[in-house]
Amino acid sequence: MAINFTTVYWDACVFHALLGNEPDRVKGCLQLEKRARQGSLIIYTSSITLTECVWLKGKERIAKDHEEAIQKYFQHKFIRLINCDRIIAEHARMLVWQYHIPPRDSIHVASAISQQVDVMHSYDNADIVKFDGKIGNPALKIENPPQPA
Repeated sequence: MAINFTTVYWDACVFHALLGNEPDRVKGCLQLEKRARQGSLIIYTSSITLTECVWLKGKERIAKDHEEAIQKYFQHKFIRLINCDRIIAEHARMLVWQYHIPPRDSIHVASAISQQVDVMHSYDNADIVKFDGKIGNPALKIENPPQPA
């Protein structure tokens, strides 16, 4: 897996893949997390991810008995939370109107743009990944997390 970025935005579904140990996705997430733990990658995400990652549409809910582990996980220094302030919320609303991105997803995209990350990772191909290179100035690169080699 060739990785040529130092900042990444993770949509809630990427954290769900990692924390929920999704078989077809967790290995790639773990490789990126390892880079972050080593200090060569910063992972950004919106504060709404703290709630959203435990129960995604079409996925099994992560059990409540994992609450303490999830809470500790998001306290790692390599994870930077972005609060949904007025500027991000208004940008997200514009994305809903202009690109018809669902509201929660638009908050993630606006948050990624606000930090000018190298790349945004999401498994939501239908609502987010399809806008790769089409939103933001400079254009936001949006893709699925890389698969391990």
